[in-house]
Amino acid sequence: MKRNFYLQHQLMAMHDPRMQKLFDEEGPRGIGTYWIIIEKLSMLPDARAQLKYLRSSTGKKLSITYIEKIIRNFQLFILEEDGFFSPEELNPAKKKEKKTAKNDRANTVADAKNDEKQPKTAEEKTENPDKNQANALKASTDKEISREVFKENIKDIITSSAKEEETAADDDADINPPANYRDASAGSQPSLTVCDDFGRPETPLRPIRPWQEVVDGLAVRTPWLEAVCMHSGYGELLMRHIKAAVNCFKKHIEVYDKWHNLLNESDVRRYFVNFTSPGQRTSQALNATLLALDAKQQSAAPPDPYRYELLIDGRRTYLGCLIPDNAPPRPNAKAFWNDTTQAWGA
Repeated sequence: MKRNFYLQHQLMAMHDPRMQKLFDEEGPRGIGTYWIIIEKLSMLPDARAQLKYLRSSTGKKLSITYIEKIIRNFQLFILEEDGFFSPEELNPAKKKEKKTAKNDRANTVADAKNDEKQPKTAEEKTENPDKNQANALKASTDKEISREVFKENIKDIITSSAKEEETAADDDADINPPANYRDASAGSQPSLTVCDDFGRPETPLRPIRPWQEVVDGLAVRTPWLEAVCMHSGYGELLMRHIKAAVNCFKKHIEVYDKWHNLLNESDVRRYFVNFTSPGQRTSQALNATLLALDAKQQSAAPPDPYRYELLIDGRRTYLGCLIPDNAPPRPNAKAFWNDTTQAWGA
């Protein structure tokens, strides 16, 4: 908005019982949120809007749910049936005072009309015409300036509303990304340009990656992953079946609907560390699942042909006897090597 617009703040605002109730229940956070809403509404011509208009004011420290709570629960706003709301008057005058003020305004208007009806004096009639023309020109100029300022303000309001709609659309795209979505860091999608209320560019943002993609990145062997495996207490088993563990982790996230809080890699890593920490029920269940998977894979694997031999200092042996390097694998636990026939005997 233009810098020549200001918000009139009542000095006695905090003496309104509703503001005192807001301060008692929500503290300075509630008071600050109230004035943020008032500032946003003051940017509009009729100071009324729907809740989605305040979406651009939300963030990690101020959610749209908390804004709606301030609007609905403290009788500080007029709630309309079509979803619009507007601010209530703080410290409203009593009925008697309102009636007196109304009568004073009526008397003032009547006096002004009577003054207009009185005939002009000879001096007023003979007033310098150049002065009248200058006053008319000044009034016309002020009117044109006011009209231009109003047009600029309306243009800023429309631009601000368009930015808010684009922000809402981007939020929906982040929650439900399209099928052909790819990470912007790979050069497939440009970064977003965000501007403040005065049109100044802020730090560029990048689209939030789907949480499934971030979780899949845990399976990549890194020093961090090795440390997590050691911390779990069954590190070798976890590292050997890390992909299966990550799939179990994804199912856990979906079942307990935890994906809303996983916005980046740091969030996912912290949650996975807690998921595999010793003593946690999730970690115990994961250990049992990986043990069963390991046993199943070992039973399905082909037997080791050298299972009846023992390797000592790099040499094949059985029952303390050396086996020639070119000898086939020992067939069973009772076989012995015949040097004459150069074969295994029963």
